Amino acid sequence: MLMAMLAWGCRSHSGKVPAQEPYSGSAYTSYATGFRVSQEGSYTRVTVLNPWQYSQDVSYTYILSDRKETLPDSVRNLPWIRVPVKKVVTLSTTHVAMIDQLGQAASIVGLSGRDLIYSPEIRERMVSGTVKDVGYGPSLDFESIVELDPDVLFIYGVEGNVVTTLEKLKELGIPVVFCGEYLEAHPLGKAEWIKFFSLFFDLEPKASDFFQHIDSSYKQLTKLASAVDKKPKVLTGLPWKDTWYMAGGESFAARLIEDAGGDFLWNDNSSSQAIPLDLESVYLRAVNAGVWINPGAANSLEDIGRLDERFMELRVVQQGQVYNNNLRINASGGNDYWESGTVRPDLVLADLIKVFHPDLMADHRFVFYRQLK
Repeated sequence: MLMAMLAWGCRSHSGKVPAQEPYSGSAYTSYATGFRVSQEGSYTRVTVLNPWQYSQDVSYTYILSDRKETLPDSVRNLPWIRVPVKKVVTLSTTHVAMIDQLGQAASIVGLSGRDLIYSPEIRERMVSGTVKDVGYGPSLDFESIVELDPDVLFIYGVEGNVVTTLEKLKELGIPVVFCGEYLEAHPLGKAEWIKFFSLFFDLEPKASDFFQHIDSSYKQLTKLASAVDKKPKVLTGLPWKDTWYMAGGESFAARLIEDAGGDFLWNDNSSSQAIPLDLESVYLRAVNAGVWINPGAANSLEDIGRLDERFMELRVVQQGQVYNNNLRINASGGNDYWESGTVRPDLVLADLIKVFHPDLMADHRFVFYRQLK
């Protein structure tokens, strides 16, 4: 759940999209700011930038090639990954989605948080024992990871203390690669990390073709929504232990709302991170909301009322304009919004446009969202 909150409320350290060196003339980034790629003769250099919240001037560089003996002396001291990889351990459902989209789900031999996985194929492989849950954070099962002997382990960090885990894995001889896709500012920036993962499977053309389709679809939908005259005011989230971690006005969440033709109630805030607010201050603005999206674990309007009776007095609740992104969720709690929704921001955007402007998307059927009753 923590990754879900961060993914919705946070963005990268910078809103700018820097120029990017092309890879093989096609697989370069147009939106993602968290990694850089360059082809250098017989190998590929991949650099991941500032891969956890508030990190600054932090980078990790990896060398990808099929043979280490052909590498020049100048890069032999850098972490090397033999590609294409065959066995992968990943610690995020987002990574699972990227790898699955590339058609490489069978390469995943270990993951973190089996109950949070939605993919039917991955779940079947967990039941059969071909995929092992390796734990999370301080409960990471290092012994199991060593036994799995992966070609690469994809790791992410919310805070800098993840470096301790990184060093432990390196001591055990596990090739580890940092990922920071959840920090991206733009929905397409997060999806564009599929190009990053494709480098490890030698599937760059496939990733580029896929992303080009998503990019085009997203832009067409944004253009459709930009023509509206009236934008509904949008409330998002739900309080956690009397604190409402509201998405900042410069956040990933705010961008999605804007692109879908909504008017985010906190768009006057310049923060790119989640803002801790008390319920009273949120309630004062919430009275103006025309739509409420992503209310946490709520499955009904009654669930919202149980948190605070005042919520039931809000116009947005009384008119039933509350939508949650949990249409595709399995019995164990795995939510496909945090898997395929990551690589298909165009489908998320289509859902939100239907929520905000149903007449524009009359023929669209919700993929991730549902109206709470």
